[in-house]
Amino acid sequence: MATLRVFDTGRAERAQVADVPAMKQIIDYYAKQNRMLFRSLAELYGGIRDYVVWRQDGKVAGCCALHVMWKDLAEVRGLAVLPEYQGQGIGRQLVDACVAEARELGIKTVFTLTLEPTFFTKCGFREVERDTLSIKVWQECYRCPKFSKCDEIAMIRTLQE
Repeated sequence: MATLRVFDTGRAERAQVADVPAMKQIIDYYAKQNRMLFRSLAELYGGIRDYVVWRQDGKVAGCCALHVMWKDLAEVRGLAVLPEYQGQGIGRQLVDACVAEARELGIKTVFTLTLEPTFFTKCGFREVERDTLSIKVWQECYRCPKFSKCDEIAMIRTLQE
C-alpha cells in the first residue's frame, strides 16, 4: 500500500528510505526548540515502516508515525510539519492516516504524549493522567532528557471497545 490517501494539495503516503533526511530535518527543527524529541538517522531508518509523510510541492512537508506498542495499544508520535505548510490541515491528515492504519490493524487505543493538546483534542483525543497509561508507554522515556521533569501531556483516543 504505497499511497494512503490523496488530497487536492498534497498527499499522505508511506515514508520511503529516501525521505529520511528530509524527515530528520523537519524533526530536528522542532527538537531544537524543545518541542519534540530528537530522532537519530538510525531510529528513523529503523522505524521507517511506522512513518507516513505528506508530500507537497515535490517535497516532504511533514511526517508522523504510528508505533505499535502492544496488541491493543499504539502511539502517534513524531508529528512535524514544516512551518510554511502549517495551518493547512496537513498535521490533521497525517494523524488521520495513522489512526486509520491503527483501525486496520485492530488496535483499540492510540495515545500520544504532546505539548499541543488543543491540536490533538481536535483530532479526537482526550487528556488523561500519565499514570493511567500502560507501563509499555514509558519504555523510551528513560532516554529522554526531560525524563525527570516531563512536561508532555498524555492523551488517548479509543478506536474500538
